[in-house]
Amino acid sequence: MIVFAATHPSGGIRELWGNLADALAERGFETQCVAFYPPRWGEAGGGDGSGAGRSWLHFVSGPLRNPVRAVRLVFALARWLRAHEPRLVVTAMPAANVLVPIVARWSSPATRVAISHHSPVETHAPLLNRLDAWSGQLRNVRAIISVSHAVSASLASKPAAYRAKRRAIRNALPPDIETYLSGMAGEVRDAPTQRRIVSTGRLAYQKNYPMLLRALAEVPDASLDIVGTGPDEAELRALAEQLGIAERVRFLGVRPRREALAILAGGDVFVQVSRFEGHSLGLIEAARVGLPLIVSNVPEQVEAVTAEGGDACGIVVPLDDDAALAGAITAVLNDSAAYRRWSAAARRIAEEARFDAVVDAYEALAV
Repeated sequence: MIVFAATHPSGGIRELWGNLADALAERGFETQCVAFYPPRWGEAGGGDGSGAGRSWLHFVSGPLRNPVRAVRLVFALARWLRAHEPRLVVTAMPAANVLVPIVARWSSPATRVAISHHSPVETHAPLLNRLDAWSGQLRNVRAIISVSHAVSASLASKPAAYRAKRRAIRNALPPDIETYLSGMAGEVRDAPTQRRIVSTGRLAYQKNYPMLLRALAEVPDASLDIVGTGPDEAELRALAEQLGIAERVRFLGVRPRREALAILAGGDVFVQVSRFEGHSLGLIEAARVGLPLIVSNVPEQVEAVTAEGGDACGIVVPLDDDAALAGAITAVLNDSAAYRRWSAAARRIAEEARFDAVVDAYEALAV
């Protein structure tokens, strides 16, 4: 059995782990997705895409905010591992990355663990980051996966025994989602049709939506669709009202995956000015439908819009430079030649993200 584990199954982790579990099941492996507790802020999404409908096993009812629940989690996880003795557990999110190797070592000694990092480790809680440096050196930890080379670089301060296990496995879309998106994309995007910006992801500090809203206020003839939910929604709605753009912003919440993809394909430009990332599935989805990509100049995002040969395939703007973002949006919406060029460049990014190679890399960890 190959197990994909997370602290809680939300956002891109839910999609990626579900996609990989489905793909490895097709190759003959028994697979299971597990999480410490259910998703927060209604982030589960829908079950109409590859991996999205896979059921998840949860060990406790909610976040580990008290010692009793934490103890219950440890014993429930240990019992499950002892009963199933999986060949490999691949973990994601800091708490799972720390706890699963420790519990697996004494409850299921034959199980191997692969820790995965989906954002730079300096963005993690300091205590969990320190514990990760220790637990990642345990003998049952076979690999330390990063979803981008930029994320892998953030592990440079970890001990040598930890760093020796590093490998980068970048994300990609499963074939059915690629086919679905390609069918909506058409051959060429010649020019914007509605001057609609789209952005996807959790409404939280990481995604830096205030910058996008402030920039939209400087592009008066454009609209914005945001797919996602999270703790900052009320604050973002209030900011849209304050900026006088509420009528041009649609907060669409979490949607079933294919519905969310249809919203994405209906846009004209994709903007993701995150403060940090890993390797965004939303960006790859936008690239697949040929949306010009505008991202922040953080290392993970620059890597995500850089082709294998080193060519820039997206527009990079300085973090928190509202004027630069507004200018980039205006330029790509107003110049048809530039629009076609950046649309074609985005498709190149999507074509280089090969799902079979991703599945091969995870399968190799189990054999």
